[in-house]
Amino acid sequence: MNILQMDMNLLKVLYLLTSTGSSQKTADKLGISTSAVSHALARLREVLNEPLFRREGHRQVPTLFALSLKEKLTPLFSALDGELFGHLQDAPRHFNLVAPPALHPILLPLLAQKSTLANVDIRCQNFERRSWRNDLLEGSIDMVIAVGDHQQRTSALRYALIGSTRLVAVFGGPLQQRLQHKSGLAFSELANYAHYYCHPWPQAENELDRQLERQGLQRRIQLSCADYAQLPPVLRAAPLMAVVPQPWFSAQPDKRGLFTLPILDNLAIGHLFSHYRQGEVEWKKRLISALHAELRPYYQ
Repeated sequence: MNILQMDMNLLKVLYLLTSTGSSQKTADKLGISTSAVSHALARLREVLNEPLFRREGHRQVPTLFALSLKEKLTPLFSALDGELFGHLQDAPRHFNLVAPPALHPILLPLLAQKSTLANVDIRCQNFERRSWRNDLLEGSIDMVIAVGDHQQRTSALRYALIGSTRLVAVFGGPLQQRLQHKSGLAFSELANYAHYYCHPWPQAENELDRQLERQGLQRRIQLSCADYAQLPPVLRAAPLMAVVPQPWFSAQPDKRGLFTLPILDNLAIGHLFSHYRQGEVEWKKRLISALHAELRPYYQ
């Protein structure tokens, strides 16, 4: 048997069952009975000579082979769905983006403009330091803009380096007197100051703090709140320092009374990457290209 002789409906069952882990949910999505799902699974096992799933309680857990098939089926179904139905005039347009909040001052004005011009509902979600591969493959996320190179690669996803930048220390008037004669800060000097921590991920997962810990050092976090927007008034009010990517400060409209010093160590250089599915519909490709173009001047 080859792919042309195979009942393609079986692949829909395989794809949904690997995604849901439930015969009932698969049946509901396809509008068929659970017995039809069970029959399709039996046919798949016979055709492919592979168990594909093992039952754990009420859940169908896919084998590694089934998961490898799912990775290939996901971009195929996504591309076909877009080509066949994405061009329809009344088809709703949705785009789900994951990005670090430090990029919001750069990206949100563009996203607001694009959402209006292209009639797209855009949802932004904060980047977390974890793998987003399954979210992209399953279609719940359209694009991930990631800090650091720790995403698992797969042929079903496009992977692009946007660029790199340096971290800077930002501070206000209360700390200026101590720092006014410096032209930069050594990496180890960060442990000498009290900090405002504004990242959405825990300090233990922050790469800068991991590097400091390897040197036997630790920053003192005097105030922690996952909110970049409050950084300017916080630093103007207290002798605290915040470490942020240079692009955030460059795009920040409220720089009054704020100062920066570059962190001189190469450990303070960070990279920005993007991940998205192969074979996207044309309007999504244009939006992704526009996001890349908006970010690249900040990340050389």
